[in-house]
Amino acid sequence: MKLSNEDAKLFYELFFPLLDYVNREYHILPEEDYFGQGMIDPQDAVEVAHFLWERTWIIDDYLERSDLPEEHMEILKSWKGCITGRFIIERHLKKGSVFISIDDNSVFLVNGIVSSWEEMLTNAPMPTLLDATLLPFKNAIISDGLVSVIPIIFGPNSKADFKEIYMDAKRNGEIKARI
Repeated sequence: MKLSNEDAKLFYELFFPLLDYVNREYHILPEEDYFGQGMIDPQDAVEVAHFLWERTWIIDDYLERSDLPEEHMEILKSWKGCITGRFIIERHLKKGSVFISIDDNSVFLVNGIVSSWEEMLTNAPMPTLLDATLLPFKNAIISDGLVSVIPIIFGPNSKADFKEIYMDAKRNGEIKARI
């Protein structure tokens, strides 16, 4: 599952100006207005986003200086609850992909932004290990789009363990579709 075209557009309309603000205020990249210039090097975006997700209070500073509609401000405020870490994508479902946190085995149902995770990871072996930041977006969980897939192939015992974590979460109603 992925966001609607309208929501995907809104995500980027909120995310890139926020990254631009972080970069201008904290001088992470050498160019002042980097994120307003069109094509963005994903590694540069990762660097600025990583800085932001470690200091989510910056979002409050940004909102104090912005003149956004209340709905947009609420979306941005919700990002302060982001979850950054390493995750296993255990399977793809119609309603999203199953992410398992390596830190605490929490299970999340995550949507893509413009493509589903299944489409993005067509050639990746399942389960897939990746570094990601999960964000609330309206009534869904997405990532910031700046993920790093870690090339590792899991054996049958690990696959069975991940499946059991998912099945336990499903049985107990503990799959998080919102954060």
